[in-house]
Amino acid sequence: MEIAAKVSLVKRLSGDIHRRLSEAPAEALIGPTACSEWDVGTVAAHLAGGATRQRDAMLRGLDGQGGPPEGEETLPTADQVQQSNATSNVQTRNEWGDALLDNLQQNYQELDDLLQGWSDWSIGCWHRRRGTISAESYVDLRIQELVIHDWDIRSGGAGSGNLDPEGAVALLPASEMWYQLCFRPTAPLTTPVTYRFDIGEPEGANLRHDVIVTGDTFTVTECSSDRQPELTVRTDAGTYLLCLYNRVDWNTAKRAGRLRVSQAPDTIAHVALRNLGRWFGGL
Repeated sequence: MEIAAKVSLVKRLSGDIHRRLSEAPAEALIGPTACSEWDVGTVAAHLAGGATRQRDAMLRGLDGQGGPPEGEETLPTADQVQQSNATSNVQTRNEWGDALLDNLQQNYQELDDLLQGWSDWSIGCWHRRRGTISAESYVDLRIQELVIHDWDIRSGGAGSGNLDPEGAVALLPASEMWYQLCFRPTAPLTTPVTYRFDIGEPEGANLRHDVIVTGDTFTVTECSSDRQPELTVRTDAGTYLLCLYNRVDWNTAKRAGRLRVSQAPDTIAHVALRNLGRWFGGL
């Protein structure tokens, strides 16, 4: 997807979320989401805060400051990110009160104003989990947040429904960054485990890669005929993304017929899928 289309998608998704929440009864903001510890209002506060953080980081990058702000360091583990988010988002939600939806709209309007006039998408910008990334990569991260949390809000506590179709197509090629963001290492393995993903659907959104896990590290790489995967997962883009982002359990999706797996002779499929969810357990 071209960068102009990505910018338009950020504007459309954020506008959809704001409009839906503005038209809903006030009590909808305390309704459940697929984020078990956050209600709708807290998810909205998280999205609004993310827009401001991106805008600030891009402006600093434009000024040649692609490193961390004074006193800030990267959050090296997924658990640290999760803990930081849990504290700051609830605090922001409470501080904004009735101004929550106005702030959501304003923050994304200010971000859109910046994105519409941006020209050099290679400029380095600071991100507290990934370090210095390009401006375009930051747009990819914003799409990720909007696509997944839009589903969180729409699905409520039921955890059902589909991702925004356009959003899923845009997110699929950028989803590899999620492995880095959410990896939870374990003790080193005696033998690495290779997961092969064959993701595709009629609309043309497709992806093929291997994820090789050594326990304490991992690598995402192109599929190779010289490498025999322990487990191969075949599914559509939406199911893959919902499982990868820990919204639907891999084994639950398998039992429901939403994905198919094939395994090496000495591999137990449900155990391999469970371990996959443990290493990449979402935020």
